[in-house]
Amino acid sequence: MTAILNLLLIIIFVCFIAVCVMAYRIYRSFRDVARKFGFKGGEKPHYTQCEPDDEVVFDSRTPDEAKRKIFSKNEGEYVDFEETK
Repeated sequence: MTAILNLLLIIIFVCFIAVCVMAYRIYRSFRDVARKFGFKGGEKPHYTQCEPDDEVVFDSRTPDEAKRKIFSKNEGEYVDFEETK
C-alpha cells in the first residue's frame, strides 16, 4: 500500500515540475517577443549605446511633449524657390 502511495506521490511531483517548466518557457517566449518589438513596460527613458567621446543627451520629455512641433508658424523666413535647368 505504501509503495503505491509513494509511486503516486512521485508521479504528482514529476507532473508538477513538468507544468512549472512549461509555464516558464511560455513566459520566457512572451517576454522575448515583447522585447523584440520594443515593449519594456513603464515610462523608462530610452538609452542607446554610444562611443565614449560622444555627447550623451537624455530625453526626459513625455511622449506627448516629444511629438509637439519645435517652431511656431510665425518663426522662420520665406524663401522664393526658383527651378534651374
